[in-house]
Amino acid sequence: MAAWAAFRARLAELGATLLEPEWLGAIQKHHVRCAAGHDCQVRPHDVQRGQGGCRVCAGNDPMTAWAAFRARLDELGAQLLEPEWLGANRRHHVRCAEGHDRWARPHDVQQGEGICRVCTGRDPAAAEAGFRSRLAKLGAIPLYTEWRGADRKHRVRCAAGHDCWPAPGHVQQGKGICLVCVRHDPATAEANFRARLAELGATPRYTEWLGSDRPHRVRCPAGHDCQVRPASVGQGRGVCLTCAGKTWDVFYVVAHASEPRVKFGITSGDPRDRLSTHRRAGYISVFHLVTSLPGTVALDTETAVKSALTLAGEEPVHGREYFDISCLPLIIDVASGWLAGQP
Repeated sequence: MAAWAAFRARLAELGATLLEPEWLGAIQKHHVRCAAGHDCQVRPHDVQRGQGGCRVCAGNDPMTAWAAFRARLDELGAQLLEPEWLGANRRHHVRCAEGHDRWARPHDVQQGEGICRVCTGRDPAAAEAGFRSRLAKLGAIPLYTEWRGADRKHRVRCAAGHDCWPAPGHVQQGKGICLVCVRHDPATAEANFRARLAELGATPRYTEWLGSDRPHRVRCPAGHDCQVRPASVGQGRGVCLTCAGKTWDVFYVVAHASEPRVKFGITSGDPRDRLSTHRRAGYISVFHLVTSLPGTVALDTETAVKSALTLAGEEPVHGREYFDISCLPLIIDVASGWLAGQP
């Protein structure tokens, strides 16, 4: 038979010896000895499809895997408590070198993932104990009633007496406990901003805290309405651009000659110098230019355009004021609305 002859020829190529006395069929197992000397049962159909003959040599033999698992446990100083092989992906009862009873998958152990979650820091009880130990070292008090996991926030009182909600995983990574103490707390940031405005004789005019990097309306001691970023004020940059000799009174929109980009912005006085700088960068087409704007109109217009683009889900392609050309209609529409009635 052709199939019988082809099977014998394939075994010869693999260095295997056929021990089966007769042909049993393409999908029936035949007794074979592989090139390494292992007795195995193989299907001619599988061998002809390139699946090999010997499960031991291919690493698929249960008894070989069982022996390898036991050998690996010996290397790790662990004790096998499972009486029989359950499979590479089934949990087996094991006692680790530290005496913890665990249920480990042979496949995971062979991949180097270890045996014991307690010893590797992945055990919930061990993780909570480590978190509480860290809190004690930092002078903090746990106020939570239930452990929710290393990545979930837990109520804690820091050493300074602030109630906070840190994630244990972050604390163990050295990121601290209290946002107030590390100056990331919004309420603290706003309180510091208002305190600084009071020192400068300025008055807050905004109705909602938007964050340290967003402009807020303020009235300076000279009575000028301004838009300032709390972070800039905290860095000593002052409150009022008018008082500092930087009156923004020009709003412009330009587009690149060869790339699909549009740029909007504000400047002071004669805009020709600023527009010349943009032309050298390829922004030749001027779509909108309004000069001699009073008060904070130019800055307010720029802020409104940025807000509209953010609400529309548009992201800058460069910096903070360079956008895809597809955003041009929205930019012009918002700017025109804010600049309506201006010269």
